[in-house]
Amino acid sequence: MYEIFILISKYIFIFIMMLFIISGFLISMSENNIVILKRSKYIFAQRILIFVFHIIAGMILFSFSESPLSQRLLFVFGSLLLLSCINLAYPIIFNRSCEFLWNCMTFILDIGLIILFRLNYDLALKQLLWILISFIVTLFIPYIFKYMPRLDKLKYLYLALSVASLFLTLIFGITEGGSKNWIEIGTFTFQPSEMVKLFFIFYLSSEFSEKLTVKGLILPAVMSCIVILCLVFQKDLGSALIFFMIFMSMPYISTGNAFLVSGGFLLFSAACTLAYKLFSHVRVRVESWLDPWSDIDAGGYQIAQSLFAIGTGGFFGSGLTRGMETSIPVVERDFIFSAICEEFGVIFAIGLVILILLMFSRSIRICLQCKNKFLCLLGSSIAVIICFQSFLIIGGVIKLIPLTGVTLPFISYGGSSMLASFIMIAILQWTASLVPSKKTRKKQVPKNSASNTLSERRSTH
Repeated sequence: MYEIFILISKYIFIFIMMLFIISGFLISMSENNIVILKRSKYIFAQRILIFVFHIIAGMILFSFSESPLSQRLLFVFGSLLLLSCINLAYPIIFNRSCEFLWNCMTFILDIGLIILFRLNYDLALKQLLWILISFIVTLFIPYIFKYMPRLDKLKYLYLALSVASLFLTLIFGITEGGSKNWIEIGTFTFQPSEMVKLFFIFYLSSEFSEKLTVKGLILPAVMSCIVILCLVFQKDLGSALIFFMIFMSMPYISTGNAFLVSGGFLLFSAACTLAYKLFSHVRVRVESWLDPWSDIDAGGYQIAQSLFAIGTGGFFGSGLTRGMETSIPVVERDFIFSAICEEFGVIFAIGLVILILLMFSRSIRICLQCKNKFLCLLGSSIAVIICFQSFLIIGGVIKLIPLTGVTLPFISYGGSSMLASFIMIAILQWTASLVPSKKTRKKQVPKNSASNTLSERRSTH
């Protein structure tokens, strides 16, 4: 009976994902007046879908796990309670925020928690604790932005914090996974580059929110090079790529000048060639990407196991708890997407990619509607980080690009990454709360049009 339930659950999970995505498209279409529907009902329906997904997956994990009964109950119901609090509290604290974006984030969080519990209960419990900490921290974001409205004037503070954090990591950091990008304090370890992302986008948004000139581009370009070089010397090339993409996207968003982007990508190509020649571990990753089968017992082992897992799962997956993804090294961090593919299926995994793209689309929509240039640039860079970082890790595990070893936002295990991701979404939602509602805009349009008509009549007479 248990095996039949797991078999049926595969299709239920895919059906839930499809319903969630379809409802998301309908919500987006209703905002563009393509279809007419009651948006609140679809938002509520999405929350019900997340609840059903969690309960079904929780029942399977509850029966499968060999951990004590109290621990299983704590995780299954504790995570459900926390996710429910997130979905209920955030729309109240962040007035007029995008509830669809909250739903997407909550669903992705739940998928990450479920697959982590399946892989490693202890890590799943730590991840749950980090989600709680991140949730509490981000509740203060609206008050910080409300009482410190001129955060765009602190650009040199953000720059100093970015450079200082990376230099401290170079001096006092510990090496893990070939990269010296961790700092250890007692039994606690964290990744400063995750917080530096926030300082860095605050700095660049402050710089580019002012009128951009060729002279004004020199300082941010030089400082960005210093930050990226620090990451290169730490051998954290995945983060270096993300920081480079942030820097390349910011001038384009600010000015719309495609020449800056094309010139930057020429430099990027030259930097990649140089990194390949200078760093042996880069050469290993590129060679493993090109032909993992020739060195399957060493450098190509991870990517080969990842491809085996994805192929074994097929379109519909092997079923939750029925995969063998624990054979992939560091599956909880770098290769968690492979685990999702194996147990939930490729169709479900494609749905997850669409969810990330929906978050990106919604984030850009929020930024385009924002009248504050600093917040618009800040939100746009956050959207770029989440989307590009997801592309890097998903592309790496499916052998589309060489593996870079970054985390999959909201899914991979990692406290620093989780906290940074939560803060970024909270900043986006604060930006959304400043966008005038449709009713406000409708009230403003007739007033402006009437005054314009009156002025035209006066000028005619």
